[in-house]
Amino acid sequence: MKHRFPILLKVAILGIGVSILTSAAAITVSYFNQESQGEKALLNNIDYTLNAVDEMFTDEESTNTPIYVNYLHQIRTYVENIYKTDTDKKTPEDFETFEAFCKYYAGKYSWIYQRDPKMGFISPDEADFKVAYYSILNLINNYQMSSAGQSVFLAYTTDDNDLVFLMDSRMDNSERNPEDYFHVPGYSYHITASDYYPDAGNAKHYNCTLDGFNTRLTHIYDLNIVGNEGKPLLTLYIQYDLSGVHEEALNNFKKELLIIGLSALLLIAIYTLFSYLLFVKNINKLSNVSGEIRNRLENKNMNEIVDINVKSNDEMRDLADSMIEMEKAIINYVDIIHKETEERERTNAELSVASKIQLDSLPQNKLEDQNVSLRSYIKTAKEVGGDFYDYFYLDDHRLAFLVSDVSGKGVPASLFMMKGKELIKSAVASYKSLEEAVNAVNNMLAKNNKELLFITSFIGVIDFNKNEMTYINAGHEKPYIVSKDNLIKLDGESNVMLGVEEGFKFKEESHKFNKGDYLFMFTDGLNESINDNNEEFGYQRVESNLQATSDMSLDDIIANMNKRLDEFTGCKEQFDDITMLFIKNKDNTLKLHYETKDYQIITDIVDKFNDTFAFLSMEVKSSVGIIVDELINNYVSYDPREDLVIDFEACVIKDKLHMKIITNGSDYDPFMNHKDKYLTKEDENPTLGGFGIKIVKDLVNSYKYEYIDGHSIITLIKNL
Repeated sequence: MKHRFPILLKVAILGIGVSILTSAAAITVSYFNQESQGEKALLNNIDYTLNAVDEMFTDEESTNTPIYVNYLHQIRTYVENIYKTDTDKKTPEDFETFEAFCKYYAGKYSWIYQRDPKMGFISPDEADFKVAYYSILNLINNYQMSSAGQSVFLAYTTDDNDLVFLMDSRMDNSERNPEDYFHVPGYSYHITASDYYPDAGNAKHYNCTLDGFNTRLTHIYDLNIVGNEGKPLLTLYIQYDLSGVHEEALNNFKKELLIIGLSALLLIAIYTLFSYLLFVKNINKLSNVSGEIRNRLENKNMNEIVDINVKSNDEMRDLADSMIEMEKAIINYVDIIHKETEERERTNAELSVASKIQLDSLPQNKLEDQNVSLRSYIKTAKEVGGDFYDYFYLDDHRLAFLVSDVSGKGVPASLFMMKGKELIKSAVASYKSLEEAVNAVNNMLAKNNKELLFITSFIGVIDFNKNEMTYINAGHEKPYIVSKDNLIKLDGESNVMLGVEEGFKFKEESHKFNKGDYLFMFTDGLNESINDNNEEFGYQRVESNLQATSDMSLDDIIANMNKRLDEFTGCKEQFDDITMLFIKNKDNTLKLHYETKDYQIITDIVDKFNDTFAFLSMEVKSSVGIIVDELINNYVSYDPREDLVIDFEACVIKDKLHMKIITNGSDYDPFMNHKDKYLTKEDENPTLGGFGIKIVKDLVNSYKYEYIDGHSIITLIKNL
C-alpha cells in the first residue's frame, strides 16, 4: 500500500530538523562564546601589560625604576626640543617610499636609525640618548608581545593639547611599509583633554580611539612629584584590533559547522535506520495485515486468524496482540451482522410487500369524469405509513371522499389505517347521513383501543347537482376551497379525533362548491415540515402557493407545491407522511371567441376542448376534432369577410355533447348546399366537394343551421 507521506520520511525529516536546530544553536553559542572569550583574553593581556608598566615605573624599591624614569625624562626632553624647533613637520603620507622617509629623518633624528650605518652618524650625546631610547623601545616591544596588541607607543601631551609621539613598537620592524607609520617621533595630534583624560574615577587605565584603533592607556608619572599629582610625564598607549579575534572565532565556527554537520548527518542516518528496524518495519507488518483482513472481509473469507509476526517485546507487540484480538472480534461481529442483515432484508422485503398492499388499497391518484377532476399525492416517511385517502361515488351525482392521518408511525399505524379506511368507507356508503356514519366509525374504533391510537380525518360528500359539499372535520387540518378569484379556509367545527372518545356526537357542516372551484385537503406532514433552522413550512406558504397557482392544472399545482416544499426543507429528512388531495368541480362548458381569420383557430379549439372534456373517450374527442376542422376551415377558407368573428361553444348535458359555431359571415347553410355525389372507385368522373360535410353528418346525432341577426349559427348534438 502506497503512503502519501511515509513515517520513515517523517522520522528522517524530524531528525534533520532537530539536528539543524540543535547544531545551529550549539555552534552559534560556541561562536559568540569564543568571540567573547577571545576579546576577554586580549583585554586581560592588555590590562596585565599595563599593570606591569605601572609596577615598572612606580615601584620605589626597584633599582631599575629610577633609571627608566630618567630615560623617559631624557627622551621627552630631547624630542620636546626637536618638536619646538622643527617648523617643517611632515607625515608619512608626504613620502613616496620608505627609503625617502628614512633619509629625511636621519638628519633630524639620526639616533633612531643607528643600526644601519648608512643612516647617519652618532654624536656622544646622541649615543647616550640612543641607549636610553633603545632601552625604553625594548621595553615597549616586550609590552607589545605580552599584550598581543597591534602596537605600543609612548606620547606626551603639550599645554596646547597636542599629543606628541615619542616611540612606537612598530618602528623596530624594518619590513614595514610607509603606510604603516601612523606616528613619527615629534609627530603630533591636536586633541582635547577629555579624550585622553576621561573621568574614570580611581581607574588606572583608560580607553580611547586613535587612528581607527581601540586604544587602552596608562599614565606614567614622575616619582619625584609627591602623590603623582599633576600631568603625567608620559602616557603609554596599547592599540588593539578585535577583528583578528572575530576572524579566528569565525574560522572556528566554520570548522565546527562542518564537523557537527557531518556528525549530524551520520547520526540521522543511524537514527533513521534504527527507527525503521524498531518501529517502521513492524508498522508496515501491521499495515499489511490490516489490508489482508480488509480483503478477507470483503471476500467474506474469515475462517482463520492472520499471524502478524511482530517479534519485538514492546508496545508494538502489544499492538499486534490487540489487532489479533480485534480480528477475532470483527469475525464474530461480521457473523452477527450477516445474520442481522439477512433478518433485516427479510423484514424489508415484508415491509415492501406491506407498503405495496397498502398503496394498492388506495384508489387511483387520478380521476376524470363529467363531474370531477381529481388528483392525489402521498409520500410516506417510512416503509409503511399512517396517511390514507379514499373517494367513491354514492350515486351518479354524489361523490364521497376522505383524507386521514393515523397517530404513530410504521406497521402499527399502517394496520390501524387499513382498519379505519374500510370502516369509514363502509359506514359512509351504508348510513343515510354523514353524521350517523362518522359516529358509528368512531364508536367502533374507540372500543378495545388498547394502543390508544386515533385518526384525524376530513370526510365529505359532494352533490354535483346542487353544487354543494357536506363534511365533518374529525380533528384534521382544515382544507381550502380555491376559486379563480378567492381562497376560502373551511374554519368550521374540528370535533375530536376518531377513536378517542366513544359516544362522541360529530357535527355535520355544508358549504357551496361551485363549478370551476377545487377543494384542497392535506395532512399535517405538509404544513409541519421543517427546514435546517427548525422553521415550519406553515399555512401561510401553503396559501400563497395555492393563490399563485389557482389558474394551473391540478397536476401543475401538485408539482409546484412539492417544488416549493423541497426548496424549503432542503436536505432535512422527512419525519412525517405527506398526503394531498385535490377535487375540482368541473364546469363542463367551453366558450371561445376569435376575431382573427386564421387556420390556427382550429388547433386552439381542439386543444382546449380536449383539456376541458378530458373525461370523454378518445373516439368522441377524435370526432370533435374532425367536425371542428371541417366546419371552421370552410369559414376561414371561403367566407369573403376579412373581419370574420368566430365563436365556439360546447357543453355536456346529461349524456349529450352540445356544440355551437357562430360567425358574422355570409348566410350559407353547409348542410343544404353540399353535394351528394362522392368520390368512389366506381365513379371515374365524380363531382368534387361535399365529402367532409357528409362525414360531419355521420359523426353527430343531430345538426341544424340558422341565420339570425346577421349571424350564421350551426348547432350540433352528439350522444355520449
